[in-house]
Amino acid sequence: MTGPMDTLADRMRQLEAAGWAKQLSVSDAGLRCDDCRCWAAPDDVIVDVVYRFEGPSDPADEAVLFAVAMPCGHRGVLPATYGKDTEPDVVDVVKRLRLTRD
Repeated sequence: MTGPMDTLADRMRQLEAAGWAKQLSVSDAGLRCDDCRCWAAPDDVIVDVVYRFEGPSDPADEAVLFAVAMPCGHRGVLPATYGKDTEPDVVDVVKRLRLTRD
């Protein structure tokens, strides 16, 4: 990825253009590809890239963006907030993601 990116939306657009075009969501303690409805355990996906965002003036404005390869063959993005208000199921899934290729 090249060039400065300041926002979550900027990164999502750039990742989509680079092939991470599917939206992923947390579902049943795993990840679901919103396109084909494939479900995968966090241990079965590969996280290719992680971006972290912090708001300049609001500590509650924190997010993380994962670029993920799913077992179904799709590549997608999983945006998530982080901090004390993060949903427990999201925290559980994020903790179990593999952040590098084996």
